[in-house]
This record gives sequence, structure tokens and C-alpha cells, in this order.
Amino acid sequence: FTQIVSRTGVVDIANAGDGSGRLFLVEQPGRIFIVDDGEELGSPFLDIRSRVVSNGNEQGLLSVAFAPDYRTSGYFYVWYTGEGGDTKLSRFKVSNDPDIADAASEQEILKVEQPFGNHNGGRLQFGPDGMLYLGLGDGGGAFDPEDAGQTGSTLLGKRIRIDVGPANDT
Repeated sequence: FTQIVSRTGVVDIANAGDGSGRLFLVEQPGRIFIVDDGEELGSPFLDIRSRVVSNGNEQGLLSVAFAPDYRTSGYFYVWYTGEGGDTKLSRFKVSNDPDIADAASEQEILKVEQPFGNHNGGRLQFGPDGMLYLGLGDGGGAFDPEDAGQTGSTLLGKRIRIDVGPANDT
């Protein structure tokens, strides 16, 4: 896995669970690359750098999770910092080529206002219950100055569960 070690800005690695054994490397500036049988494919699976705000600190494309039915639906989810510094959960679909996502298929699921440019959090993962789990940072600043982790009126500083299925194209 020399390719993985030499790529900079990788913040998450996921398997699509489609039986292919491919690994998907999330690059903070806004691209996802595929490693297949130890070799990185030349073109990115997804390139949304034009939509991603990445300050090189704690913003950027932060995580990817593939729907439990990815093999048939082609849906996957990403968490990233978008325009204005807010974080977004979006759903995308793979194209007819299994190694290329359809960047134009984005459907925004959730947008969270971020008061600071750090502590954006963002690990995505499907649980055994088929729900999508998202861990959010406290929104930034040192020592959680807005007390987001202890405040019930914000999603910041929380772990949330989202029912994203059954998926449809509407």
C-alpha cells in the first residue's frame, strides 16, 4: 500500500461493501481515489474540489460511507465543508462506470452551520441497523466556547442517526 502512504491529505478510507475489495481514499481537498488490488487508479472516483472549502486544517472533504445496498443502488454519502464554511451531508450516485461517480448527482441531505473553521468533525458510517451515523464536532474554538456539546438545541458536538433509506430518485 505504498500508494496510500504517499498520498497526502487522506482523512478517511472506506470499502464499498460491493464485493470488489476496492478501497476508497478520501482526500481532504475534495477528491476520492480508488485503490484496487494495491494499485491506485489514475482518475479520481469523485472530484468535488470546486465545492469543497479546505483550509488545510479541519475543513474539507471529511468522510464517505457507502449505502448498505450500494451494489444495487449505487448510492454513497459524503460529509464536507462547503461554501460559507458550513458542513454538508450529501448523497451521490456512481456512474455507469463503477470507478467513476456522477458528480452532478449530488442531493443535499443536511447542512449544518459552523461558527468556526475548526472542529468540523464528520465521520460517516452505516450501522448494523441500516442507519447512517454522523459524528459532528463541536463547531470550533478552543474548549467548546459555545458549549455545543452540552446544548440540546444544536447538532454540533453530537452523534446523530439518519434514516436515509429506502433511497429514491425524487
